[in-house]
Amino acid sequence: MSNIEQKLDILYNLLVDNYGILEDELIALINNPDEIENTNKFASLLSRLKSSELINPLLKQISLADKTDTWLSDYLYAVIQLLEESSVNEEFDIPDNLINKLEEWITSNKGELSWKAANVLKFYESESAERIQLKKLEEYDDFFLTYVECILGLLHYDKEKHLEMIERISKDPARDKELRDFCEDAIKNYR
Repeated sequence: MSNIEQKLDILYNLLVDNYGILEDELIALINNPDEIENTNKFASLLSRLKSSELINPLLKQISLADKTDTWLSDYLYAVIQLLEESSVNEEFDIPDNLINKLEEWITSNKGELSWKAANVLKFYESESAERIQLKKLEEYDDFFLTYVECILGLLHYDKEKHLEMIERISKDPARDKELRDFCEDAIKNYR
């Protein structure tokens, strides 16, 4: 057997014949983030697999996280990537505490944590998500991408209701120029 055939056999064995076992092992690792030395590498692996089966375990673990957990940012990254790749018809379990955690991280923090939390929240189209996104948009001093994610969430939830507010943001000289430009583009693309 050639070297190439051996490699193909290994990959086939892992990714076809035993994919369920691989997935179970990955879920076990997701559930024990403190045992993973390099969560950044692990999150990249999860996102490359594009398996929607990994979303619920990631959401569950994120709902149990504290903002100081070193793995949190990597898990948020992985779940965002998987949610973006998932079908719009797929439904996911929203752990009881998840929306409260996302709200806390969005409204009480600045920068990367707030941005990633807002990115996850945009996939949860609901009145509670809308309330959190609107509350965040009352602020002016966070990373502009956090506001972008809130705006995208509002547009997905009810674009007709929120286009006027987005237009006001686009004309507000106190807002970041990049955010105003994004709002102008969003208005053009969503009308």
